[in-house]
Amino acid sequence: MNNRKIKIGWLLLTGGLLGLGAHISAQSPGYIPPPPPTKNVKFELRVKYLVAPDIAFKGLGSVPSEYELEGSNNILLGTERFIDYDDGFLRQDYISTTLVAGGLDGSESVPSTNTDATSNFSYSDPNQVVPNDPTALLFHRYSSTGDPDVEFAGASDGAFGWELNYTKYINRKRNLGIQVGFSFNGFDSGFNKSIDADLYIQEFRHNMANGANVPDLPDPVENDDGTFTQNPYTGDIEREDVASGNLLEWIASEETEELIADGAVVDSKADLRSSVYNFRAGPTYNLSLGQSFAFSVGLGVSAIYYSGEFSAYEILQNPAEGINPSRGLTTTDDSEWQVGGYVDASAYFNVSERVSLFSGLQVQSGSSYTQQNEEREVSVDFSSQVYVHAGLGIRF
Repeated sequence: MNNRKIKIGWLLLTGGLLGLGAHISAQSPGYIPPPPPTKNVKFELRVKYLVAPDIAFKGLGSVPSEYELEGSNNILLGTERFIDYDDGFLRQDYISTTLVAGGLDGSESVPSTNTDATSNFSYSDPNQVVPNDPTALLFHRYSSTGDPDVEFAGASDGAFGWELNYTKYINRKRNLGIQVGFSFNGFDSGFNKSIDADLYIQEFRHNMANGANVPDLPDPVENDDGTFTQNPYTGDIEREDVASGNLLEWIASEETEELIADGAVVDSKADLRSSVYNFRAGPTYNLSLGQSFAFSVGLGVSAIYYSGEFSAYEILQNPAEGINPSRGLTTTDDSEWQVGGYVDASAYFNVSERVSLFSGLQVQSGSSYTQQNEEREVSVDFSSQVYVHAGLGIRF
């Protein structure tokens, strides 16, 4: 009897558990996977190559005379009397004197009291001796003037930069969207050539004191390669008394001026370092060519922020083969905004549903950028700027 009751209990328990399991199974929902991504948003990272724009420099070739050409003797200020030329000079000379002070003998050099002539002078070319008058020397100052309207083409290489793009597709087919982008490119350009300019010559005649002849130049020195170098004549800084030595008069007895058209050769060096920041936005259309390939084209408006650093340095080749007059390095910084448009086209290869590789072309419209450096000017033509790009795109 007891065994029968136990069997009936086990049957009831087993049936109850099976029924409960069936009930729970009937009440639990089935697993539903999340929907696939919409891929309506795309980010792109581009490597962007800027094709070198047309660049022109103007106002080159002007080299003025040195700013400080003559100074006076001033013991209190510690300055010495001098006159500088491009083929020689006149300098303050000194007299050696003996001092007796406190029972000690000594010597000291004091500025010469002869204010009419000096023994401390130099010249470098035998042609500076006045023809038919060996008692006088000719000194010169040279400067040049370039034509402000002549343009010189600058040399420039293209430059790599980068661009970030965001595209939002606005229809279900995901072929029409709005694209915004930001990019940066920097490039350098320059001009480094010899150009012709007008030569301005100032000539000054100085006579030797007391009708003496000009001292001869030293003998030329033979170089290792067989050529000869003519060293200049340089007189005595210190002399025994106011009348000794070869003396050249301070005051020029004659002054003449001459302008020779295209008579100067100027070594001109100008550099422009540039940065270009580009913001753009506009519609884009994507055309699928099967599962793996696609083509897109877009257009819109762009805002370009351009900044430049313009440096220039010029040297006038001395016609007398002396020290070359030069114009010191000057640098200016400037910037401006430009507004234009763009056309962008790319070909895509779809690596997967999300990832794609692409390359293409972008053309930007703008205007010319100009920058001044004193009277010199550089211009960059941005009216039709071309970029070549390649990169990686990811859809979300």
